[in-house]
Amino acid sequence: MSERIREVPSPRRTTTTYVPDRATIRVAVPQGWARGVLAGIEAAFAGWALITVVTMIAYLTLRSNSWMNDTTPRDALGLGGDLWAAVIGGTSVVGGVHYRAIPTLVGALLIVLVRLLLRNTAGFPRSAALFAVPGFLLTSWLLAGASGIYSHWWTGTLGAILIPLIGSVWFVASGYSRDNEAPSMQHWISGGLKLGGLSVLALVAASAVASVIALVAGWSRMAGIQEILGAASGADTAFIVGAQLLFAPTVMAWAASWWSGAGFLTATDSLHSPVVAGTGPIPPIPLLGAVPETAPGMWVILAPIMLGIGLGVVASRSFRREHLLHQTAQGVLSSVIVASVTALWMWSATMSMGSVRLSSMGPRVGWVTLALVLEIALPALIIALASHPTTRALLGEGAGRVRNEGEALRRRAAERASRVGAGASTTDEAWAEASEPEEPGDADASADEAEDLEAMADADEQDADEMPKDTSETAAEDAADIEPVQAEGDEEDPEAKATRREGLN
Repeated sequence: MSERIREVPSPRRTTTTYVPDRATIRVAVPQGWARGVLAGIEAAFAGWALITVVTMIAYLTLRSNSWMNDTTPRDALGLGGDLWAAVIGGTSVVGGVHYRAIPTLVGALLIVLVRLLLRNTAGFPRSAALFAVPGFLLTSWLLAGASGIYSHWWTGTLGAILIPLIGSVWFVASGYSRDNEAPSMQHWISGGLKLGGLSVLALVAASAVASVIALVAGWSRMAGIQEILGAASGADTAFIVGAQLLFAPTVMAWAASWWSGAGFLTATDSLHSPVVAGTGPIPPIPLLGAVPETAPGMWVILAPIMLGIGLGVVASRSFRREHLLHQTAQGVLSSVIVASVTALWMWSATMSMGSVRLSSMGPRVGWVTLALVLEIALPALIIALASHPTTRALLGEGAGRVRNEGEALRRRAAERASRVGAGASTTDEAWAEASEPEEPGDADASADEAEDLEAMADADEQDADEMPKDTSETAAEDAADIEPVQAEGDEEDPEAKATRREGLN
């Protein structure tokens, strides 16, 4: 009987591999982003509406003027659109000539408006405030393109980004500086923001004072240009004055560029600075009558330098940090803020009022920014660091080390001088003794002594010859024994040496 072989199935082996979940990055808009967008849209509409309303009021007021006979309300509305494009930095082209002049006062008011409207996002993440930038940008493009006649809406892109961006950063920075529970590493950041803002305010205030002085000094020239424009009524005068008030920050920027030493241009070939007084015709704008006609000299830059020193004293007292590194970082951040705001301010103050000579007017942005940073921000940083307790301690330690080394050098020099003086005195005495002249009597005595010594030497020779050989040998041996003793005695007895020296003499 054959046995049936059964095949036993082998158990299956299962391997379980655990694959960890991949890290995922979720990109999502923060809560409150819609409020940020709405703030930007509201600010753009508010600015455009304000400019348009003012333009229509001016049109209705001046429509009786003979120059306004061919003007229609549609033209006034188009002028409002062109002015709005100018506010955001756009360019208008009339007859093939490019015109660009930013009403900087309106731009500054829009920045403040964006900052105020962003308060609705206070309960949401800070990044929600940045959504005001796309809202403002798109609305500005729409309004400039729809209402403007001569303006190119895309040329105002840079200004339409900077205005809401500055307002948003201002809002975020103000909230950041109020965070009192932040670690100490953050304190230098908030201190740098506050110090930078204070420095900018001080620069603006000083520039305003300089502008007022320039306006007072050039009032007569400004009045003469005003008469040339032919203002026939108070409304005309108010319109001209009001239009120039929109450029108040521009005037202050020109004043700051002048006293910084870099200067500004009223034409491509006319530079005005403390050392150069430009010549040539100027556009018929009354404000240009305040341009200085003389060059007082570079001592003018002492004003911004003194301002920087004052800010340094304030920083060393009110914005002092415990660590020197944090103090340095705070000063650097403040300097960066001053440089950034100054560059944007000077850029907004540049303009193009025509072709050829008037194609470039205003401050030289790069040179003015560099000069103001070196004259204001750098002295403030140096004084704040030099007055820090850590710096004073390091300087005191170094001064003490130098003082001790100097005292040690003086002691060694004094000892060396005393040794050299003692050696010199001994040498002088020896030379004095050797160079003393002998008296005549001493010379005769010395000659007699010499003759006696010769006679004694001859007698000794004779005695030696007469002595026996053995006796002479014994005497020689005795003399040999005696001579070392005498030598030793001479070395030990100074009196013997002196006696022998006198005998030889």
